[in-house]
Amino acid sequence: MNILLKITILSLVFVLLSVLLKNYRPEYVFLLRIFAITAIIYFALEYVEKFINSFSSVFSSFNIDSSHISLLIKIVGIAIITDFIYDILIDNGEIAMANTITIFSKFIVLYLTFPVLNGIIAFCLKIIE
Repeated sequence: MNILLKITILSLVFVLLSVLLKNYRPEYVFLLRIFAITAIIYFALEYVEKFINSFSSVFSSFNIDSSHISLLIKIVGIAIITDFIYDILIDNGEIAMANTITIFSKFIVLYLTFPVLNGIIAFCLKIIE
């Protein structure tokens, strides 16, 4: 079955169950949401792996350092995970925690890119001299 069709059906089932649970057991809606997101990620992991492999092969054909590809994939992964966590926290009214997570993830990305920034600065200083 097509991945988009699986995700669409799962989302519709989630919405229906969520509406039913809100009336009778609202405390279980959060757990249902976590389960739905986990299931969607599980279905999408196969395509993410295919994308990463094709992405790596394209960049390796241009002789680009694999550490830069790895860094880019890590940053995109951090952004996606942060977005999921942010949305879950906002849906549950945890606005301060959601904002803290986004700030923390930005610092992680900055830390990961520091060696690249250091290399760019060193390259610029060589050109100036």
